[in-house]
Amino acid sequence: MRLLDSVAHCPALPPSVPAYLPSMTPEVLGAGRFAAQVAACPLRFVLGDDLTRACAELAFADGARLVGCLDLLRMPAPHLWLEWNDEAHKRVIHETHPGAALDSVAKGRKVGVLLRASADGQTAVVRTFWVDAPADEGAALILSPLETHLDLRSAFAHPEVASDVLGGGLLDATHGDNPGMSGLLDHVRFRFDDLWANYYREAARDAAFKRRLVGDSINSVAWDAPFLIAFLLLLNAKDATRSMAVSRAAINRKRLAHGRAPLLDHIEINAALDTVLTSEPSGDPSGRQSPRLHHVRGHLVRREHRVFWRVPHLRGSAARGVVRSRTVCLAFSRKA
Repeated sequence: MRLLDSVAHCPALPPSVPAYLPSMTPEVLGAGRFAAQVAACPLRFVLGDDLTRACAELAFADGARLVGCLDLLRMPAPHLWLEWNDEAHKRVIHETHPGAALDSVAKGRKVGVLLRASADGQTAVVRTFWVDAPADEGAALILSPLETHLDLRSAFAHPEVASDVLGGGLLDATHGDNPGMSGLLDHVRFRFDDLWANYYREAARDAAFKRRLVGDSINSVAWDAPFLIAFLLLLNAKDATRSMAVSRAAINRKRLAHGRAPLLDHIEINAALDTVLTSEPSGDPSGRQSPRLHHVRGHLVRREHRVFWRVPHLRGSAARGVVRSRTVCLAFSRKA
């Protein structure tokens, strides 16, 4: 079962339950509050593992260049659902950040986000969900207590004084070892959901516990924001992705006949980054000798106000030898 179905089928919180009371368990503040929104969401994406890796690699390989394309991006719909396999995402983080330990428990985990965008598509509020056993319809769903706030145009100002994190204040995340990633995170802020903030104000009276709570909450979702921005860029880049609409009409007839809740239609989206291999002419108009035959990986190119995917290709002359090594290249170029 897809995570989107798990959220849509999650029982809603009864209105009479005082969810903010510290005596209540965190589950009452959970995913059921958003079941109707996910079911009514007009645009739902499920990412293939290849595209998940591509988004993660783009986000974490060179965040500075990704920041340079934020002016091209808008949220594709006022409401949007996006989900992916967390193992593929976390493995790229481990491979690109030597200090990041591999999240061994990410295997089998599904992560999803529900976006509510502004009318101009430039800002959005994101809620994050995950489940560790998506195939089990009874598996426990987890809702992050944090809202993620995105602004694709303007960086958030750094507050001069620390805000009240459990009183509606915005939190930031930093990445001091990577200026490009820090530039991306300048466009991201986090805020505790009102119900969770009420709960924690009563439950987290110890200062050390409060610090650990804030740190753990941010760490659980902070890596998803750059990933999401990279997905928006690839979604808008020409020839970078391929989509397939998935209709659940046939299976839903059987489910309804057996008294089971229907599954949601969605769009499965994969990378189209290595699907075409072409060759370029080996001649050079300047008269210079052509290079040895070598493989050029696909890469993103920015031209003016457009981004497109340059397909993988062979370049050079086999008569001069063959270069068998491969280099990953993410390129953004502007005309002067």
